[in-house]
Amino acid sequence: MCGILGKITFTGPHEPPRVFDQALAQIDHRGPDDRGAWHTSFGDVRMSLGQTRLSILDLSPAGHQPMISPRSGCVVVFNGEIYNFREIRTGLEAKGFRFTTECDTEVILAAYDDDPERFMESFRGMFAIALWDPARGRLVLVRDRLGIKPLYYYWDGSFFAFASEVTALAALPSLQLEVDQEAVREFLLAGYIPHPLSIFKNVKKLPAGHMLQLDLKSPQPRIRSYWDALDYYAAPSSFRDEGEVLEALRERLSQAVRLRLISDVPLGAFLSGGIDSSLIVALMRQVHAGAVRTFTIGFSVPQWDEAPMAKRIAEHLGTEHVEFYLTEDNVLQTARTAADHYDEPFADPSNIPTLELSRLTRRHVTVALSGDGGDELFWGYESYGSKSLRWFERARHVPRSIRAGVGGVLRLFGHDQIRRIGNIVGFDGLADFFQGPIVWKPWLYPRLHRHQAADGHRVEIARRVIGRLGDRDTDLVTGATDALCYMVDDILTKVDRASMSVALEARVPILDHKVVELAASIPMSFKKGGGRKKHLLKALLGTMVPRELWDRPKKGFGVPLVHWLRGPLRDWAHDELVSSRGRLHEWLDAEELRRMLDDHISGRRNSADLIWACLQLAGWDRRVGRIRSEAAGRGQPAVPELAGTTKTQE
Repeated sequence: MCGILGKITFTGPHEPPRVFDQALAQIDHRGPDDRGAWHTSFGDVRMSLGQTRLSILDLSPAGHQPMISPRSGCVVVFNGEIYNFREIRTGLEAKGFRFTTECDTEVILAAYDDDPERFMESFRGMFAIALWDPARGRLVLVRDRLGIKPLYYYWDGSFFAFASEVTALAALPSLQLEVDQEAVREFLLAGYIPHPLSIFKNVKKLPAGHMLQLDLKSPQPRIRSYWDALDYYAAPSSFRDEGEVLEALRERLSQAVRLRLISDVPLGAFLSGGIDSSLIVALMRQVHAGAVRTFTIGFSVPQWDEAPMAKRIAEHLGTEHVEFYLTEDNVLQTARTAADHYDEPFADPSNIPTLELSRLTRRHVTVALSGDGGDELFWGYESYGSKSLRWFERARHVPRSIRAGVGGVLRLFGHDQIRRIGNIVGFDGLADFFQGPIVWKPWLYPRLHRHQAADGHRVEIARRVIGRLGDRDTDLVTGATDALCYMVDDILTKVDRASMSVALEARVPILDHKVVELAASIPMSFKKGGGRKKHLLKALLGTMVPRELWDRPKKGFGVPLVHWLRGPLRDWAHDELVSSRGRLHEWLDAEELRRMLDDHISGRRNSADLIWACLQLAGWDRRVGRIRSEAAGRGQPAVPELAGTTKTQE
């Protein structure tokens, strides 16, 4: 597990090794065990590749990156894990390849040398790969199928750059970075920035399951998909009965868990006491011969404390269980500093306990298995099957023109709830459900953001899903859309940044692509099980853990933002939003910010989610402003040649 950074300069200044290394240091938290860089030039084109390493497999210096292939001279920097690398290596050895390390990085290079166009198709894991191919004169970027590992890229015609986190790009002084107001709007609506957008113009997220190629002779990024979950949603499997489904699911999940137990460092698992994490730990006990270590955080507030339930499950499974209890003061301090750990604005408040859990777990292990992915793949969210969706299924039979007219009239009323109903009545189609709070809380957004736009990127993703699957089965569409957008850009972003902020590797067995392919193809009739959320996962867990230990209402990683912003965080929020000294008031209307905060504190309206988003935007702006200022202080480097480069011919 690592952080990666690279830059190619076609025209203009290229950072010398010292400045590049300072930018690479921005992601040292992702890989504190080692840091390496490689620099070269091709005529007027200059290139730098770098990596910070968290040693998980082959802890020796042999795993140092950038790594160079002795066969082809290809150079790779890589973030993630290829869990089946030993199996792939055996196949490559049969073809005559020889290996000198026990790490998966060397296998990536050999797999590329063997098949440059399809090398990633045999990988089971989470990865962001950057590979320079000198023979073909091209750079290749690859992101894993589910988007577990992040990968950003910058392109302006003169510079191409990539990184695991935006902050590393911000530390390269030659890059021109401007905040994208479309991304700000999307963030305010959802609490995260959906791909392919990033917070900066010219910086994009490489979509999950995609490869990017950049040829030096005709530099223009070319992106293609190599895997698409919709292929499996669109092709439901035929199962005789639920028993057959459960057996297939047990086999895939067991294999996924077994693969994720490879490690040369201490390993454990998060255990919340919920369905998903309990299932992962139960499977670990079945497939792992050694002791299983589990970690839970508890809270001093009983209504959101799941630690007692997790402890009972740990006792039943016989794990070495560790509990960490947090006070409200602990959590409030983390809330005030949450933005310091995220490279883009991010406002899912469940990142607060996730940050605490990661920090405390890292005291004991370097790798932790997580249960993320179960809600999206197995019909787990309370919003699935909601009254609003059921209403839409009935209302869609009314002609669009009639609904639009009625909706327009209702939106003229000043009452919040009536305006919300007007938005719902006027839906164009199912994809409108993914516009988020602009539909469900329309009174929050009309004047706050200075820049307005039409449909957001979440709606575009929903339309792509509907284009493949149709819109008759709303449960199928909502689950698939969440898996392609919300899960990638919110859930996985939350866990990656929180865990990697303390150099903890989080592995997600439910998102093994073989498990996802099966889950996507299971007909909804089996997943719903008579309207019971996560019916299949519960049925499988029930064969290993008594139902009375886990069958209870879900609590989740919630935090009482509404109360905090009217109480212990009120003064801090006022200072951050009303007395802001950053760029917040350039993007958001200052008077609306003040009014929104006053309405919330007084109890007239609940605007906690939007206030929290604005707070995270302000914190991010302060952090990145500092990074950009420090980068500018290093000057705009313009050197004809990089000191210590390796020169190759075109």
